[in-house]
Amino acid sequence: MLGRALGAIEQGFRFVMLILMVKRNISNTTWQDRFDHQKTILFVENDFSSPGTKLQVIKFRPNGGIKPHYHRVRTEAFYILAGEGKIMLDGEMMNCVPGDYILCKPGIVHAFTNTGQEDFIIEVFRTNDPGDSDMLWADM
Repeated sequence: MLGRALGAIEQGFRFVMLILMVKRNISNTTWQDRFDHQKTILFVENDFSSPGTKLQVIKFRPNGGIKPHYHRVRTEAFYILAGEGKIMLDGEMMNCVPGDYILCKPGIVHAFTNTGQEDFIIEVFRTNDPGDSDMLWADM
């Protein structure tokens, strides 16, 4: 009897854990056209239980990119998933390949350029993100 009760409790615990965990596959997401790139949002602040937090993937076609811009409050961490490109951070141009991580704090002007023949794909983790109002184009 006790064994059945414990088994039922364990199954209930696993069910609750499934509700608390979220799994998504990038092949099942919708890509949105944006400026000169595409993006797909994997997780939003409700998934993280953390206001202003978002995980997305951006994709640049060959010769594509995003012009220099900055954010007043948003912090972004970039992880290069595929392709080759350059990321400009505070005037310094960096060649980027899969496996590279880059941290961009508020106020730092940054830009992206795909320099390869394949898509340049970057995972972007954002914190303190108030949305599009915090994307400011830099005069360069």
